[in-house]
Amino acid sequence: MKRTIVLIHGSWHWGGCFQKVATLLAAQGHPVLCPDLKSHGLDPARYEQVTDMTDYTAAVSALLDNAAEPVVLLGHSMGGVALTHLGEQYPDKISKLVYLTAFMTPRDKSANDYLLSDGYRNDPSVAKLFDIVMPSADGKGVSLNVEALATVRSSFYGDCSDRDVAVAAANVVPTNTAVPYHARTETTQERFGSIPRVFIECTQDFALPIDQQRRMQADVPGAKVVTMNTSHSPFFSQPERLAEIIGAEAG
Repeated sequence: MKRTIVLIHGSWHWGGCFQKVATLLAAQGHPVLCPDLKSHGLDPARYEQVTDMTDYTAAVSALLDNAAEPVVLLGHSMGGVALTHLGEQYPDKISKLVYLTAFMTPRDKSANDYLLSDGYRNDPSVAKLFDIVMPSADGKGVSLNVEALATVRSSFYGDCSDRDVAVAAANVVPTNTAVPYHARTETTQERFGSIPRVFIECTQDFALPIDQQRRMQADVPGAKVVTMNTSHSPFFSQPERLAEIIGAEAG
């Protein structure tokens, strides 16, 4: 039996966004799981009901608790915060952590430390992002204006088909909990640091630009780096290549 692969989505998204890649990995012989984080997809909770990272990632924790063998855990974008949290909690249950153009933050920084940095905010490639992403009125979430579809596309789905963009727009949740944006995980070398890591960087990403991806690679050194020439969402635009990379890393 090949390694089980668990795919963790990012802000506003849902487990099913990985369907193309999950099907290809299953064809390789890998069991694949694509859970919805709390308040996303089919999960009935609202964003303001998420209390902390343990609560946010409970669906993934349940899978890890019941895993007979260590699994490969992949996180996309804000899903990288979940990866780091779970890596520290479950080092014996995870054979490899794969960050897909994801937030890979050191113990003293949060995702917001990158998002609110001058390097990020002054990057011209993300200028349009600030037109569609805004704090929720209650301060407990981060909202995405999906109605501005052209801007959403340029930021997240630049090389994706019209069909994929339409499916994404119909399935993202309007507001993501702010919990992962603020979270800091007190990682240790003995736990998180013991798990092999891979960072799949995406050079045409206008949501998490390549300079920021590489800044995080430097801030949390030791990950193997694989490069894709794609936008922020290669699970839509280049699923075959992404499945090839993940399958090779999973073994």
